[in-house]
Amino acid sequence: MSQDNNNERSASYSNFRIALDIGMGVLYIVLGIGMAYTKRFASIELGNGVAYAMCGLLFLYGGFRIYRGIVDLKSR
Repeated sequence: MSQDNNNERSASYSNFRIALDIGMGVLYIVLGIGMAYTKRFASIELGNGVAYAMCGLLFLYGGFRIYRGIVDLKSR
């Protein structure tokens, strides 16, 4: 393979990774919002403390994924 072909694959993978980070971050935040309203996870009823702790973790991780995607986007 030529060097140009490798650079194109690397660039397309990088674009995919950035989109995946941002998309998954948004998904985690939406899951956190949904859990805050229902306080249920699948068929398991959660107590208020556990539900809010999981919501907080989902928000933090979602924010981290979005931040990582934006940093990668700016570093290009």
